[in-house]
Amino acid sequence: MGNWMSKRHRRGRAAAHGEAEDPLEASARLIARARSITVFTGAGISVESGIPDFRSEGGLWQRFDPAVYCDYDVFRDRPEMFWTMVTSLYGDVHARLGGTREELRRGELKKPKPNAGHRALAELEAGLGKRVTVVTQNIDGLHGTEGGAGSTRVIELHGTEATCTCVKCQAVVPRDEVMRLMVAHDSFASSSSCYVPRHEGCGGVLKADVVLFGEPLPVGAMAAAAKAVMASSVVLVVGTSLEVAPANMIPSMVKYRPFGKLIINNLDGSGKDRADIFLQGNSSEVLPALVRRVRELSQRQ
Repeated sequence: MGNWMSKRHRRGRAAAHGEAEDPLEASARLIARARSITVFTGAGISVESGIPDFRSEGGLWQRFDPAVYCDYDVFRDRPEMFWTMVTSLYGDVHARLGGTREELRRGELKKPKPNAGHRALAELEAGLGKRVTVVTQNIDGLHGTEGGAGSTRVIELHGTEATCTCVKCQAVVPRDEVMRLMVAHDSFASSSSCYVPRHEGCGGVLKADVVLFGEPLPVGAMAAAAKAVMASSVVLVVGTSLEVAPANMIPSMVKYRPFGKLIINNLDGSGKDRADIFLQGNSSEVLPALVRRVRELSQRQ
């Protein structure tokens, strides 16, 4: 008790003298005390896994205008636009992960795996017993339990690339089956390929189960995310500039909760003006360090 009191006294003296507390330490103390936490993630957390940030310099959207290639109405009329972009993305990720052109042609694509940032978030739940809800804008599945880091409560606001749905008969087709079709039709043999996967039963066009511009979010996703935030004393935002509406409205809802705090971790300074605490740095480095410190503090309580 005496040691804890002395630390509290030192923190009080630091505040009285205008000394800023280390943001990692301040974040760790908040999370260590919290029972329920919501983590809101964007593309930045998956860059270390080999998935490019679409919006950044040299990103996918500099080559493929999202207003065209990611628009639902365009997809309905010209699905080859979307599938040309997807084929290019798969090739980019494969190359980033060290895959060869010959492997790509054979359909032996390198698959992204969870990185240290994803694993650290899962550790908050599995290792520290926190009730953690991950709300993600990502479609890569790297947070969850099937091939992901192991987080059990994941809300995918923008859908998932793990499956496709036939626009004609509504059959759901796994990603691996779609990849088999793409390889069989030499989709990866040429950068100009525009093969459109179709359901082998009815011949209908397959659409990846991701949210395109002009489509609604998955049923109940926004409500579930808002409910999780309002039940949390801490919201941790990772790897997103919070520019994509309406999802970007969710994290700040924690401010309406008594004593709710918003922590933001980005590589650049985006979001700093919204955060109660801002952690600048690579999420694959910052999050493991944060969770280690939370563990240390929790063991002392």
